[in-house]
Amino acid sequence: MRILVGLIVAVILAGQAMAQIETYAAMPRIWSADISPDGSRLATGCSPRGAREICIYDLVGGADPIVIPAPDGGRISGFTWPSNAYLVYYITSVQRVPTSGGLRTWTLRQPVSYSLATGRSNLLMVDSSLASPLVGVDDRVAVQITYAYEGATRSGSRIGRRDDFGTLVYEMNLENGRRVRRREVSTDSTFDFTLNQVGEAILEARYDDDTGAYAIHGAADTSHPEIYSGIFSGGLPAILGLTDGGTAAALRIPGTGLRRLDIATGDLSPFNVNGVDVSLMDPIVDDYAMDVVGFSYTDDLPRQIFTNRELAAIHAELTQVLTEDSVRISAWSQDWTKLVVVGEDAGRPAHYYLLDLSTGGLGLLDVETAFPDGAVPGSRLAVEYAASDGLNIEAYMTLPPGRTQADGPFPMILMPHGGPQARDTAGFDWWAAYYASLGYVVLQPNFRGSEGYGYDFVEAGYGGFGTRMIDDMIDGAQYLQAIGLARPGAYCAAGASYGGYAALMLALRDRDNLACVISFAGVTDPFSILESRSSLGISLRYWEQFLGSRYGSRSEQAVITPLERSGEFAAPLLILHGDLDTTVPYGQLRLMRDAMAGNPAARFVTLPGEDHYLRSSEARTILLRESQAFLEEYFPAD
Repeated sequence: MRILVGLIVAVILAGQAMAQIETYAAMPRIWSADISPDGSRLATGCSPRGAREICIYDLVGGADPIVIPAPDGGRISGFTWPSNAYLVYYITSVQRVPTSGGLRTWTLRQPVSYSLATGRSNLLMVDSSLASPLVGVDDRVAVQITYAYEGATRSGSRIGRRDDFGTLVYEMNLENGRRVRRREVSTDSTFDFTLNQVGEAILEARYDDDTGAYAIHGAADTSHPEIYSGIFSGGLPAILGLTDGGTAAALRIPGTGLRRLDIATGDLSPFNVNGVDVSLMDPIVDDYAMDVVGFSYTDDLPRQIFTNRELAAIHAELTQVLTEDSVRISAWSQDWTKLVVVGEDAGRPAHYYLLDLSTGGLGLLDVETAFPDGAVPGSRLAVEYAASDGLNIEAYMTLPPGRTQADGPFPMILMPHGGPQARDTAGFDWWAAYYASLGYVVLQPNFRGSEGYGYDFVEAGYGGFGTRMIDDMIDGAQYLQAIGLARPGAYCAAGASYGGYAALMLALRDRDNLACVISFAGVTDPFSILESRSSLGISLRYWEQFLGSRYGSRSEQAVITPLERSGEFAAPLLILHGDLDTTVPYGQLRLMRDAMAGNPAARFVTLPGEDHYLRSSEARTILLRESQAFLEEYFPAD
């Protein structure tokens, strides 16, 4: 088994602090991996130049690796093998797009085909996604695009006032990027098609934005009979893949969870996994056979349950051979002789392995983040505490390297996640680990509204966007102080996106104890974002659930709007934002900067050319460097 050598070369830096930043801010050496159908090629997500790239390895002939660099003005977000001859990867870019309402700044995601024979890349249809690999056809794929329009005037894909929309499926030539033919034409309410592996439309999903009515129709029958329907207020069902040879589908239903949908009868049933409830899990689908072969979920770390006997046996043996706590199979060749395996321990970067069953070899591909010899990040531990109203909250804390709980109390940084319907896990977190390396204990609570704990836990966060959810975070800080792990009194808050908003709200709801705030891409005026953004009514209703319909007046909105309360901040603020962010617009920083002009304790930093996701070493370095200087001034660990 050949062990692939990482491409990042260690750089000897003069200052120890800078060396730390370089280690923690580095983009992952490996961030994904996929195997070609015949097992002859391996593609990995790599980052040799500080941004996401793709490295392709010849597993049979041993040819030199191929590196696909990130394009100018774009970022690579993912990739897949539709055939043995071509890799399809996705790039995202921020563009000014003409719509019926005028020019708008939008992040576009575009598939690109890469030919192994010629080494050329070709752009496929803008803002489309791969709908079917067309198994057995090497040089073509089916792509799907959903467009929106106002009245009779159509705008770009998923852009503009979404008064109505439709979906089209095209067959594309991978060698030249040209459209071959249109395969499926939607009605004006078609939200999605589900195609099988040879490009046949099996299901069609329709949605009425005015009524909230969602329906799944059979697309293989020319009469398109309705199979399933329902009315949904805050989220839509999702078809996660076909199973049983294409005769059934894995369907996630809001408030219900994962169900098997029989396409012929429309019957819904739970997946049978020896009495294990998999309703909150995700299906693992073998797209070659159109079959659900297992299920994945997360407790402290990602886990898998395989129902396919062969994969279950391989997975069971791997858990005995590898020492990591979490072992999962992330990709495989069509005949299952070559598999990518990921091993992960709490607080440690994941390891990627290649298993070759034809030779029995198991080799290390690379590790997400490499630390200098002898250096390790701090320990990452799960804790639980009761919120002030009795709700149980799970959180993760990261200790300074080489320290244990007995060494506390430590200065604390409270670090809420984004979303807010997201979650933190015990996995390695480069940002939290860096703060811990400076001597802080970092607490990351999965406050109410977080995912991974059931629908009731998510709904417990409704209406608490800037109130009860923030109080859960304060309760966590007080808990860590009460058990002697965090110093009593002052602490700092840091976060990104909703986490950045939450850090700002913590400074308003816990004024007596909040010593400083670090906010990246944080929301400063949530209502202005919603008012300026055209989208489906289902999206607006979703956000109203979290924000709370009781915030109907401007005075009520001001209570949970940091911008409106800018004069109340007593804690020093460090606010950073990428100027190409379209998820939380860069204007959120500008508004806050203007409102706090003249405040010497408020620092605003623009990251040129960066979006919402900190996917470059340069952006991460700026964040960590600015953070360290800010903490040393306002909340030193010593």
